[in-house]
Amino acid sequence: MKYTLTVLLLLFSANFVQAQDNADLDSETTLIFVRHAEKADDGTNDPPLNDLGKSRAVKLAKLLSDNYDIAAIFSTNYKRTINTGKPLADQLGLTIQIYDFSDPLRFLTSARERYAGSAVLIVGHSNSTPMLVNLLLGSEKYDAFPEEEYGTYFIVKVHEDGSIVDSKETY
Repeated sequence: MKYTLTVLLLLFSANFVQAQDNADLDSETTLIFVRHAEKADDGTNDPPLNDLGKSRAVKLAKLLSDNYDIAAIFSTNYKRTINTGKPLADQLGLTIQIYDFSDPLRFLTSARERYAGSAVLIVGHSNSTPMLVNLLLGSEKYDAFPEEEYGTYFIVKVHEDGSIVDSKETY
């Protein structure tokens, strides 16, 4: 009887620990940072995406919708960034929110708080994307992208206890 009670207690404890582990996963906030896709060379400061960029934006939408439950999409107020997030926004029925880059720490704090426990896409530029990730990490881990580098993105998972896990990926 003592043995059976001990086994049942151990099984209950294991299930409780597993439930706590799953709760921790649910409280994780995932911030996905991506540089805009390839832009057209139209001589302006606000070019649209070129054909390769449009294709890459569709690929990004598929990748993210297959792997994350995206709750919000943020972009700077440029055609190339907005159009990089647009296929995903259209697919999910979300409105792209324009973020103000004048106070990046305030923006990151607000996004983390507002979408705690969810996944968020943040579309930026070759210099601002790694800079935002570095700001979130509290260290200068990543450099700006070379002008010709597209298809790189960062996954930053912020756990409820404040710990952060980041990775640099390509698509």
